Amino acid sequence: MARPTHARIDLDAVMHNVGAVKALIGERKLCAAVKADGYGHGAPAVARAMSAAGADMFGVAMTEEGVELRQCGIRKPVILLTAVAESDIDEILDYDLSACITDEGFARKLSERAVRRNLRASAHVNVDTGMRRVGLHHTSAREAILRIGQLPNIRIEGIFSHFACSDAEGQQTSKLQLARFLEVVAALKSDGMRVPLIHMANSAGVLRMPDSYLDCVRPGLILYGLHPQGLSHLSRSAVHLKPVLSLQTVISFCKRVPAGEKLGYGHTFTTWRESTIATLPIGYHDGYMRQYSNLGQVLVRGRRASVVGRVCMDQTLVDVTDVPGAGVGDEVVIYGEQRGRRINIEEMALLLGRVPYELTCSVGGRVRRQYVLNGAVVGETAMRSLVPASLVQQIFAERGSGQDEQAQTDPGRRGAA
Repeated sequence: MARPTHARIDLDAVMHNVGAVKALIGERKLCAAVKADGYGHGAPAVARAMSAAGADMFGVAMTEEGVELRQCGIRKPVILLTAVAESDIDEILDYDLSACITDEGFARKLSERAVRRNLRASAHVNVDTGMRRVGLHHTSAREAILRIGQLPNIRIEGIFSHFACSDAEGQQTSKLQLARFLEVVAALKSDGMRVPLIHMANSAGVLRMPDSYLDCVRPGLILYGLHPQGLSHLSRSAVHLKPVLSLQTVISFCKRVPAGEKLGYGHTFTTWRESTIATLPIGYHDGYMRQYSNLGQVLVRGRRASVVGRVCMDQTLVDVTDVPGAGVGDEVVIYGEQRGRRINIEEMALLLGRVPYELTCSVGGRVRRQYVLNGAVVGETAMRSLVPASLVQQIFAERGSGQDEQAQTDPGRRGAA
């Protein structure tokens, strides 16, 4: 029987959010950020939903992420948003990905490989306007981009930059970055260079800086129904979003505990009354942060119940004394809605001093993902391991024969030799 802890990914909500953003930005292009496995939601599934809803292209951080999108049927442009190794160039060409150019050395290598293979490489150039991670510095980007534009078999499809403080209370830094970026773009135009796509706006930029829309916007978080922290209510109300990810489990064990009883690792919680304590099969390996210890809350029968004691690797304790009738098998909502009440990911991220991305990206591989389309669950992932059986066989292929290697094809089943 499958472990009851699972995340539910609402693809209908994904498509709604894409449509809402497109309505806000008008005729501009939408590049959907699906890096980090779609922020933990499952990139192949959410990208297909976003594509169906009208996303024009997709942004990833790794060549492997782009290849995965191609293999799941995405044919729209896929853009690498950061630097990758020169050893990735052949795969970039094989799968028709748009390379990210952050320095002239990589651009020359890309050109040389494209010429050798008689292919035309597409690329987006990253201009550093203040983030200071990667990219051509804005003070020298003009000359470098002109030189890159002369390299054979490279087509510069876009030029982009990235906001460093778009979710800050003030917008001075973002306005300065945008001005620097537009200065580079204007200089290139004066030199006769026309680039199809100029883009800079992330989720916070989409919500609060219409001047940054340019030719294309590049949101991530808002497509998953989440708001960047630090934004005013007015900024948040610019577009109606629907939450995409919810996380649920059930009560696996329930016990009555007398007052004065110490609970969990380190005995960090002592019951102050006779209490009903429920055990949940979810822990920090599943993405339920250890920082929720003695701090977090969950929903049981539509009521909030507090985490008591330390969150363990696989299990968590909650106090359900004030939830009448709570018992084994009851659904527990970690993030999401139950009986008209909700625990938001944004709320829980703020409680920990984290950002919503961290919580969704932390949902572990052994948490099954259920995908909802047209209001019904249409698919579910199995528990995922970082070391699949095929890799284990490869690792130990040269090892001398032993009992494990004598096993039949399904050694986990009783009776396997």
